[in-house]
Amino acid sequence: MPNLEPLFVSRIPPVERPVQRDKPLLKEIVEADRLIRASRGREHFKVSGKGLAVAVLDTGLRTTHVDFNGRVAAQRNFTSDDGGDVDNVSDGNGHGTNVAGIVCANKDHVGIAPGAHVVPLKVLSNEGGGSFEAIKDALQWLLDNGEKHNVSVVCMSLGDSGNYINDTGFPLDAIQERIRSLKAKGIACCVAAGNDYYTHNSKQGMSYPAIFRDTISVGAVYDLNEGSFSYNSGATAFSTGEDRITPFSQRLHDSVAGAVATDIFAPGAPIRSSGISNDRGESIQHGTSQATPVVAGVVLLLQELFVNAHGRLPAVDDVVQWLRSSAVSIVDGDDEHDNVDHTNLTFRRVDALAALETLSRSMATAELMAGSPSIPRTHA
Repeated sequence: MPNLEPLFVSRIPPVERPVQRDKPLLKEIVEADRLIRASRGREHFKVSGKGLAVAVLDTGLRTTHVDFNGRVAAQRNFTSDDGGDVDNVSDGNGHGTNVAGIVCANKDHVGIAPGAHVVPLKVLSNEGGGSFEAIKDALQWLLDNGEKHNVSVVCMSLGDSGNYINDTGFPLDAIQERIRSLKAKGIACCVAAGNDYYTHNSKQGMSYPAIFRDTISVGAVYDLNEGSFSYNSGATAFSTGEDRITPFSQRLHDSVAGAVATDIFAPGAPIRSSGISNDRGESIQHGTSQATPVVAGVVLLLQELFVNAHGRLPAVDDVVQWLRSSAVSIVDGDDEHDNVDHTNLTFRRVDALAALETLSRSMATAELMAGSPSIPRTHA
């Protein structure tokens, strides 16, 4: 890794604070689970993310929350909060705790991969903003330390609020280089596509670093009819429904961007998860920030199933293939009722059960082929 690498974006705009409650209303994160059939996948294939860990690069974590009891594998602070104490990842914002809970909460809330450990890397301040220099350092920390903590997924629910349609303008970018290096180790980097579709006048694109082809980029859909919502960006959903793309979610279709298109969509509005008001608190938030940990959790389930069979992590490209080939097709504009323009193109929404079934069939086919005797040639 070169010592001098450019960062093409310096500052991270602040993430929004989730709404906090003192206690949960329901046990499971039903919004995400029901639509993508995560609990059915876990039960059928006997996976939970056990033995693996997710690194959450965010505002920190309420590590004492019952949802994470005994499963914080390591932690590190890359901000100046709390005097820059590298061992203090306390979350004064709530965004990071919400995101981590969606991935792997396992008590008052139940995340997508409730058996996984979590490694909170605090790269955003309690005010929600930060620098990509901290992201660079956190990714380097993972390259140096991730394997000993069994980190197999990185979750980055953040971005620069830009709107890019290719990744060719970032040669030797420090973030991109580290994401590539993590990918080479089998560590998948799930990154939020961005919440600025309305802001960018309904133009296709994604934010940095989701635009990099080596990430798993994630957009957001609604999971059911929950009424109407208006967002600070100006985006408005006059009504909502299952698999409608949220009006804020950035999107980039294969036909426009090829290898850098948005990989997958997932439920992200609204999502209830772990909170910071106390050790049993709950939080609620909307965003591609919430859809991204849903996908990170599904990736953990796929990785565990593969590791149990092969004793090693699968290639990230294979994981993406399992996610996309098993996904539910959704059309941008067929039933959305909001104040943005639509592409009328077909995107993919993750389905945990179908993805696990696809992987299982793939492994069974490979085993069958490996064990098949060669077919003798016939001669006339």
